This record gives sequence, structure tokens and C-alpha cells, in this order.
Amino acid sequence: MNDTMNSKNEVSKLDEIMNKLSPDERAFVSGLIDKDPLTGLYNRRKFDQDIELVVSMSGRGNKGSGLLFIDIDHFKKFNDEYGHQRGDQVLREITQSIEQNLRDYDKIHIYRYGGEEFVIIVSDVSIKDTFQIGDRLRRAVKESSGLTISIGISHYKEISGDLKSLINNADNALLEAKRKGRDSVVIYGKAP
Repeated sequence: MNDTMNSKNEVSKLDEIMNKLSPDERAFVSGLIDKDPLTGLYNRRKFDQDIELVVSMSGRGNKGSGLLFIDIDHFKKFNDEYGHQRGDQVLREITQSIEQNLRDYDKIHIYRYGGEEFVIIVSDVSIKDTFQIGDRLRRAVKESSGLTISIGISHYKEISGDLKSLINNADNALLEAKRKGRDSVVIYGKAP
């Protein structure tokens, strides 16, 4: 409970500071706060804000939203073998490959979730469409980098009815993709 209260206090304080800035200054500071400096993607903090908005908008009559949790397979081993500078280069290459294989309006919902983990929110899609997007990304990353990725998928409407289960289900599907042998796409609750 204290973590939630502290987080809300921090957001309130940040809003207070941001409101004192000009629009240009606000945009500049937001970019620093919300973007991952290595990949240029939005970060986990921005994901936590955006996912609530996307889910609430999904309730307005569209097909729903797909959530893809992506992890680069054996990336720690790659870094140990080739070094972190090469690892950083590969993260940028994979980011580019992912961006090139998404619809323009989905590119604004790609996030670097952690070290070698990415999250993508795709709006107004069915679970079948979400799977096809995931599989296309899996193949594109493998072709462009030689590395493989595992993807876990959940869907707001067809699988999950609330934000917490949407995120947990995608994370659990990612774990299943890894258990399955990696280089795969798994939909939560569907037999691999």
C-alpha cells in the first residue's frame, strides 16, 4: 500500500513540475522521462501509464487489444560471448526489425520493458491477428539478427477481462514459450 501511495505522490509532484514548463520544455522533459536512451523506445514507466488508457479505450466497441511480451532468447549468453557493446547494437537492430514489421499506429506502443524484454500493445485486433503479428515479428527478428525471440500473448476482451490479468497472462504465456523451447509464440491458455 505504501508503494502505491508513494508512486501516486511522485506522479502528483511530477505533474506539478511539468505544469510549470512551456509546451516545448514539457515535450523535451517527457521524452527524457519516458524513453529508453539505448533503443529510443518508450520505457516501462510509460507502458504502465499507457496500458490503462489502451485497455479503457478497448471497452468502447472495438475488437480489443493484444498484448505481446517479447524476450530475446539466451541474450545473457550472447552478451557474455560477444560483449555488451555488441549486445547494445543487437538491441537496436531488433528494435528496428520490430518497428519495421508493425502497422504505423502500433509503433507508438512498443516499450523496452527490461534488459532484453519488450512489450507491444496492438489495438483493435483479434487474438488471431495478435498471434499473426507475433509470429511475423518472430520470423523477422530471426532473419535480421540470427537471434530468436520468445513471445507470450494475451488479449483484452478475448482472454483477459481486466488489466492485471492481461499483463499476468501475457507474462505466463511468455514463460510457456520459453519452456516450450524458445523461438515460439504462445497465446495464454492455448495448448502449444
